[in-house]
Amino acid sequence: MAMASPASPEASEIRRRGRQRLIGAIAIAVLLVVFVPMILDSEPRAPRTAPALEIPPKDKAPSLPAPAPPKPAATLPSAPPAVPQPAPSVPAKQAPAAPVAQASPTLEGFAVQVGAFKDEEKLKQARDKLAAAGIRHYIERRDAQSGGLTRLRAGPFPTRDAADKALAAVRGASLDGQVVPLP
Repeated sequence: MAMASPASPEASEIRRRGRQRLIGAIAIAVLLVVFVPMILDSEPRAPRTAPALEIPPKDKAPSLPAPAPPKPAATLPSAPPAVPQPAPSVPAKQAPAAPVAQASPTLEGFAVQVGAFKDEEKLKQARDKLAAAGIRHYIERRDAQSGGLTRLRAGPFPTRDAADKALAAVRGASLDGQVVPLP
């Protein structure tokens, strides 16, 4: 059996030239794929506009409108039922009529937001827990797009410290809450 002879210098030269041609053909194909679509693109591209980052000076800014007064959406705070008193023996002309209750609590200071309820039964359960713990509270009815909501809040309290103490009492009544400022 005869052994294959080593490659002749002529054959290695042919292989080298073939590799060079292959590399050149690949380079030309890549250039055509990348640059020809850019040259032949018929639609001009819209120029990019930089966003305006100019902040107007403060002295030329219009003033903000005055805040609207809050709507009286709150109902009476929960209180024990009034015990009827016997009529005074003094004639009615001398005794001025005392108001029975406020139309709504004064909403100033802070309150503890206990929750916002759609279900009246869950609202009643939470109110019963607050009443059992002796925490004064009130509700606000709000009409929402998806149905009416009723906020349950404890308070109002004059200071944040008083509201924080009430929050601890609310948590002691197995409810959660958050201190919120009132308008």
